Amino acid sequence: MKQLTLEAFDRLTQNSAVLADDEHGKKVLELTDHSIIKLFRVKRLLSQATIYSPARRFAKNAKKLKQLNIPTITLIDLYNIKGIRRTAVHYHQLEGIMVREYLNSHSGNDQFLEKLGEFLALLHSKGIFFRSVHFGNIIYTPDKQFGLIDISDMNISPFPLSIFKRLRNLKHIFRLPEDIRFIQQSQAIENGYLNHSHVRTLFFTQQYFKKKFLQTSRDLKAINRETG
Repeated sequence: MKQLTLEAFDRLTQNSAVLADDEHGKKVLELTDHSIIKLFRVKRLLSQATIYSPARRFAKNAKKLKQLNIPTITLIDLYNIKGIRRTAVHYHQLEGIMVREYLNSHSGNDQFLEKLGEFLALLHSKGIFFRSVHFGNIIYTPDKQFGLIDISDMNISPFPLSIFKRLRNLKHIFRLPEDIRFIQQSQAIENGYLNHSHVRTLFFTQQYFKKKFLQTSRDLKAINRETG
């Protein structure tokens, strides 16, 4: 992780656009060359925060996703900016459009949603548990692939996810009413997922998983429709 003085950070981010902030300050900046800097707070001075920071997890996950042939951001560098008690990841964005944006501008989306379900099954088969998965963090690229952004909150196992982890991750996927509205009258995501999930277990049958998966998705859709 590169040590960056406050002066060097100010020069690097001069004339940048603030894409996201909160009560603690700036969180995401777009530089003049259109690269992105995402900032993470160091909450404790006497800790290993820079060693185990979200910035390092972000970079580690980006590397692993590339190895697994999942499109994602392209890392430029990692920074420790002691002057503002922040670590940061500097990267090039993944080219494409958010799935949420795509669905907003296209009608008759069952074929697209089925491919999205296939992609989610692929993630789980590769051991990827992405807690921040939603239609704003999945990108549809110009070459018609799906990729991931905002990837710090992720675990990647060398083994396919268990049934229980798949169902837990489904709760993250279907948790937002603004996403549920695109799929509430469709089972295309579920069909795409189930047709490519290839779940193997000693304890439960594929039929059991299908039944549990569909029941969970129906319940989540119903809950989020009511709260939206």
